[in-house]
Amino acid sequence: MARITFIGAAGVVTGSKHLLETDAGARVLLDCGMYQGLRDLTERNWIPPPVDPKTLDAVLLSHGHLDHCGYLPALAQQGFRKPIYCTAATAEVAELVLRDAAHLQEDEAARAAKHPERGLHTTPLYTDADVDVVASLFSSARYDDMRDDIAGCRFCLKDAGHILGSAIIEVYFESKKLTFTGDLGRYGRPLLHDPSAIAQSDYVIAESTYGDRLHPKNDPQEDLCAVILAAQQRHGVLVIPSFAVGRAQEILYAIGRLQAANRIPRLAIYVDSPMAIAADAIMERHPEAMRFDLKERFGPGDTAIGAQSVSNVVSSADSIKLNDLRSDAIIIASSGMASGGRILHHLRNRLPRSNDTVCFVGFQGPGTIGNQLINDRGSVRIFGLRVEARAHIVKIDGFSAHADRDELLRWFGGFQNDPRTYIVHADPKPAASLAAAVQQRYGVIASPAAVAEVVEIS
Repeated sequence: MARITFIGAAGVVTGSKHLLETDAGARVLLDCGMYQGLRDLTERNWIPPPVDPKTLDAVLLSHGHLDHCGYLPALAQQGFRKPIYCTAATAEVAELVLRDAAHLQEDEAARAAKHPERGLHTTPLYTDADVDVVASLFSSARYDDMRDDIAGCRFCLKDAGHILGSAIIEVYFESKKLTFTGDLGRYGRPLLHDPSAIAQSDYVIAESTYGDRLHPKNDPQEDLCAVILAAQQRHGVLVIPSFAVGRAQEILYAIGRLQAANRIPRLAIYVDSPMAIAADAIMERHPEAMRFDLKERFGPGDTAIGAQSVSNVVSSADSIKLNDLRSDAIIIASSGMASGGRILHHLRNRLPRSNDTVCFVGFQGPGTIGNQLINDRGSVRIFGLRVEARAHIVKIDGFSAHADRDELLRWFGGFQNDPRTYIVHADPKPAASLAAAVQQRYGVIASPAAVAEVVEIS
């Protein structure tokens, strides 16, 4: 009937790519992500995938995070010109994310050309022109619609609850079914739906990013309230490094609810991320992917997910003016791990100020500035200069968009049969941990997937 070959996100968290081949001759990628993180991982992006992109018939895309969609422009650069099936919201989110990635790569290549002694790539992996090609290939599919666009199978997208437009991908063959989770979201989140329950499948490819960890049980909105009040009492500015898509919107929504309940003082809020501003607008255009219609709840003129006293900062000149703020202000800027973007300028300016606060609201990868700061590094290097960290550094964990171990097990509890399960999108320890837990609790045969492993669907 078909076979799956694991290419990326097997044994590691990033680079999601899985080749599906049907007996009717179709060749399809489930996701097409970039490797992210330390250099030994990112160098894999420069190795062509073990499948000629010109021979592919389609890509089924789960969502618009770079580790799931970020290699698409490189695929197009290598000759891919077939449909990329995803939700309409994912098409918009992915294009936004990919254009930002292309610009960052072009900038990094330009810097590398000035410093050849560093041995970095002096040409970008792809450019904005390659993203233009990808944007023309998106073909939107609605949640719950059964599609027969691919020879030898049908497919259907279910809401994964991870980020706007994210999908669980169900692939139906003549007598068997494959379910690919993409990334699963959490239960009871304020803006997005719960992950869709799946009752039956013969094979499952499941993510396990948090397969051996639990998120804190405390309410992240309450944690944010405490951070805001403490920052205001220090008479300083609160800086929040945030992922532009999803996380920034949840932060704004939480601030809006705290304002409505008179839990926090009146503060000026600045969203210094053109990408986050664009993501807000995408959310407004896609109520089908939300728990509620933003325009209906907050009015057609809302641009801040219900938060008040918010200024959207677009130009670099206006971003620089934020350096003059001394107190009673919140600055939300990307990126979430302080690995690039405007947040670096704010950190260079704010870290030496003992009355300012920097609050991280998500996972901080190894080697990132965010990771160094939350681990009490007394100084960090920004733009090649050593910056003393005298500001108050805090971290809130509860805003994560990934299902934790218990939530992953809860999702597996929806099956009424025992699907053969392969664990991907995780380092070896969490992958093995989740595989063992699923097998112990539900009697499901589960194992971590290996790179180049081939699974026959028959």
